[in-house]
Amino acid sequence: MSVITSFCPYCWAEVDANATTCPHCHALLTQDNREYVEKLIAALHHPDPLTQRRAAYILGLLGDERAVPALCSLLMATDDPYLQAEVVTALGAIGGPQAEVALNEVSESNIRSVIVRRAARQALMRLKTT
Repeated sequence: MSVITSFCPYCWAEVDANATTCPHCHALLTQDNREYVEKLIAALHHPDPLTQRRAAYILGLLGDERAVPALCSLLMATDDPYLQAEVVTALGAIGGPQAEVALNEVSESNIRSVIVRRAARQALMRLKTT
């Protein structure tokens, strides 16, 4: 039998699945009135890298420009090349001046993984054709 780990959607501390209030940040866990995009932006800070990648992917699909600052911040904060690649793909799907600056920096960076640089170049090419 597997055990599901629950996290507070505000501070990402591990919480009991039946908790109604986070014991760490004291947020009410039963009422979350944030918009879907806001929840996805918050999920970019989740401790599980796969959750972060899924959030970045969905944000890219939604194309909401409110996600760009958080995606750019995550891109600079993480060393995970797979997460970075997902973030640059999302930035390319969303577009905008801030996304384009970040993509240019990443595509020209020698310290980034080849996976990330290639994803950034592809994202930039998609932006130029739209």
